[in-house]
Amino acid sequence: MLLLAILFACNKAYKDEIKIRNEDTGIIGTDYGSNDVGGMRGQLITLFAKIGDHSDTPQIYIGNALAAVVSHGQKQLTYRLSNFSDETRTVTADTFRVLIPEEAEIGGTNIYIKIAGAKCPPLPFLVKKPDILYPGKVILSPYIRTSWADWNQHQEIKDGPLGVASLRIIQDMGLDKEGNIYFIDYGRVNWDNGSPEYTTMCLRKIANGNITTLGGNGEDEFSTQLKDLKLKSISCMKIAPDGSIYLAVLSPVRLQVTPVGATDPVDYETSVPRLLKINPVTGEVKKVLASPYNKISDELSYSLSVIADGPADKAMIGSISDMELDKEGNIYFIDRGSSYAGGILRKLSTDGMVTTLSAFPSDYGEHTFRDLDGTNPVTIKAGSTPYENMSDGFGVEVRLSNPKGIVMAGNGKFYIVQGPSPEMGDCIREFNPLTKEVSTIVGKPINAKNNFQYSGTFKEVDMRAVTSFDADFDGNVLVSYGPDYSASEPAIIYKMDINKEMIYKLAGAKYPMAGDPNKPQPGDSAMLTTVSRIVFDQFGKLYVGYGRADVAPVFITNLTIDRK
Repeated sequence: MLLLAILFACNKAYKDEIKIRNEDTGIIGTDYGSNDVGGMRGQLITLFAKIGDHSDTPQIYIGNALAAVVSHGQKQLTYRLSNFSDETRTVTADTFRVLIPEEAEIGGTNIYIKIAGAKCPPLPFLVKKPDILYPGKVILSPYIRTSWADWNQHQEIKDGPLGVASLRIIQDMGLDKEGNIYFIDYGRVNWDNGSPEYTTMCLRKIANGNITTLGGNGEDEFSTQLKDLKLKSISCMKIAPDGSIYLAVLSPVRLQVTPVGATDPVDYETSVPRLLKINPVTGEVKKVLASPYNKISDELSYSLSVIADGPADKAMIGSISDMELDKEGNIYFIDRGSSYAGGILRKLSTDGMVTTLSAFPSDYGEHTFRDLDGTNPVTIKAGSTPYENMSDGFGVEVRLSNPKGIVMAGNGKFYIVQGPSPEMGDCIREFNPLTKEVSTIVGKPINAKNNFQYSGTFKEVDMRAVTSFDADFDGNVLVSYGPDYSASEPAIIYKMDINKEMIYKLAGAKYPMAGDPNKPQPGDSAMLTTVSRIVFDQFGKLYVGYGRADVAPVFITNLTIDRK
């Protein structure tokens, strides 16, 4: 019966496709000769179509955007009637040379013709992401500028139009589908002791030429409304496809705890790691992930760094240093615990389960904790953040040392950048989510010869302190180093081409830097300071946020990089 059902389904699909192909109007194919191949925005392609006996001028849509027709002709064309058969047909086809619109939807979409307002059967088509970052062909242009005077003058950040609003330090940044920029900025600053002491961090938005502060300068660390929320410590942010904003934060908690064997409570201060989900339209703040128990030892002598998997409302987490979302909405994050050296790779699935994927915790055991208010002791089984030296391999064999950032590249794999360990200098690790294998692909042993090389093949390149780690619009990885004027290339942005296994310099100048940072500059001679995050809009431009304000007399906080 199953075989008959399959044969019936295939026969029906064959007949349905023949019916569509025999319509008098519709796209037959492209000059690629295959339906599953497409092109990039702005690319000129040839379409073959049957338009029948129509007096109306056909309109051609690619990715739901109207395409400009450059020329129109005819030719004899032989094509397959169906993907289920080798039977062919020869027709007089109309040929159209068209430009793939800049507004065409990226990814799997279709091409279709409209005649007299009627939509004809579509043809599957792939609008590819443009690889806009070519070494030697990059221009940097100032986007938002804050001078030293403005930076020093205000204790509070200032909203308003670009050129009027003030910025302090961009700690992280993201873009939604509409091209709005969201970023984490340092909010209030206290100058009482003669140097800046940051008392809050806040979430801000750039849209329609204006900067607005959405929240973070409030007074309640656990508020469910963004306008009232106080954000003291944010480690990273990520914007989901639906526009939600995820923030990894540490929220301070003050407790009165009675130690084991004592009768009187004592004051204790700790911090609770949390992952928040923010609706930027309504300002609603939801707790997505947080340890349900504090991590204070019974003797109150230390705070335990423990890890436990399970449902989001029961899992134990440490501190999230960076995170990434896959296409299904699962969140991959680096959990550092309270350890400086160690770290593990974990996943929060869309079903609300937290699982450890790689570099598993060690020293599993029974630990007693209390609720966040210091009451109701409970014993759970958990592991500590590993302190072992780094190692490659699968699952429990893996050790991460000083992991800093994680990105998902165009090949579906994840890349983790980490600081130096006893064995390796700064390096990049590759995680395959299918096999769970971790391998070190860029970087050299700590005792390697000191002949530093910034560009070249993966095996040739050395690395130093990375300040930002991002994926570009085409799925390549971008690596940035902060200003180190003793280095031959102090503040530079590099492109890590995953497919070619090459690293190229994109932008940044050798010290001493020259030129006017208020004007567009060629990438090779552009002035950069510490890059904190690089993000792309839907048209292929990228924006570079700066994370320090103490290295340039004119503080350029945001740049765009585009093709010549």
